Amino acid sequence: MNSVFEVCYSWNREAIPTGGADPVYMMVEWRYGAPAKRLRKVAPKIVSRDMELLLKPEFGIELKGIYGCRSKETDIGYILRLGDVYKGESKQILLEFAMGPRVSGKAAICSAYWSTRKVKQSQRVLLRREQLYIQYTSHLGMLRQPVDPKVEKTIKLSETVPLIKQALRAYERGRAQEGSNLLRRHADALLIEAARKQDLDYYQEAEIVEKLRYHYGITYGGAFNSHGKTMLCE
Repeated sequence: MNSVFEVCYSWNREAIPTGGADPVYMMVEWRYGAPAKRLRKVAPKIVSRDMELLLKPEFGIELKGIYGCRSKETDIGYILRLGDVYKGESKQILLEFAMGPRVSGKAAICSAYWSTRKVKQSQRVLLRREQLYIQYTSHLGMLRQPVDPKVEKTIKLSETVPLIKQALRAYERGRAQEGSNLLRRHADALLIEAARKQDLDYYQEAEIVEKLRYHYGITYGGAFNSHGKTMLCE
């Protein structure tokens, strides 16, 4: 591999209480090479295929959620399938943990093994292995530190896909009003975040949710009045 493979791990909180915490989130970002420019004249170059991340949680640590990729649990740990990686392209996933009580100090959470396939080859290559840690503490000052804003944003945006699936199930079972309410509340929450943080990404996510609410309302027997509210057909 000619490009440098970079990985960044970010917890949503600087430290957790000695009594344990649930949930605790980690955002994982990775990239080959320098960040890609927004405008490209040529298609991006594939630098690795079938990237995989194997996670092996330590005893007493539960990996409760994996958001942003396909995954499966095996006898050796959790295998996360991350797809192909293009030069300069950044990707990210979100991990949700439940952590039991520990004494104060730095505690190992899980081992991470990154592997990929060389371009035009079938051989899988181990890129890096590392141990991930988090700080346990009873210090109130550390526990009151604000949530990492970048991870907080990823957490909020990751709620959209499972919520859409939940709403769609409601529509499919004839509970259109329930499905509409789920989507509307989520869109409203995203708009509040957009206004509070002046972040366009929240607004764009809210637009997507509202467009789906309109589409599902039409598709599953509802209609919208001039104010965008669902009107169920008799």
